[in-house]
Amino acid sequence: MTLKTVLTGAIVAASAFAAPLAARAEAHERVQHQAQRQAPSPESLAMEGARTCGNIARGAADVCHIDAAKIERFRTAARQNFAAAPDFDGAWKLGYTEAQSAVDRFARLKSTDPAEYAKEIHEACPALNRGIDEVTNGK
Repeated sequence: MTLKTVLTGAIVAASAFAAPLAARAEAHERVQHQAQRQAPSPESLAMEGARTCGNIARGAADVCHIDAAKIERFRTAARQNFAAAPDFDGAWKLGYTEAQSAVDRFARLKSTDPAEYAKEIHEACPALNRGIDEVTNGK
């Protein structure tokens, strides 16, 4: 189920309690038309993918201490996967910068609750490492 489908269903369901049948049908048609008109472009999807990958890379580097060469291979693979991004580097940098709050949260957690920090690192880092391996074909 796509985000568009979920949003459309939620809007239609919310309007079902207040509107008569004809008005609900009209509202549903407007929502469908608006959702089609506002579908993300391949470029915007690629920019969001690059941004997300930059965010992941920051966590991999600063929280999980994954090797810089491996992260660079991840960046190269992401660039290939999101080739439609008109500004891959800008989106990557934005995602990388936005991850600062997560890096800060882990730093605080490490000093305030070492047991919880160890638990979260133990859960997150191996999965992140495997995910990067999958993207880079284990290279």
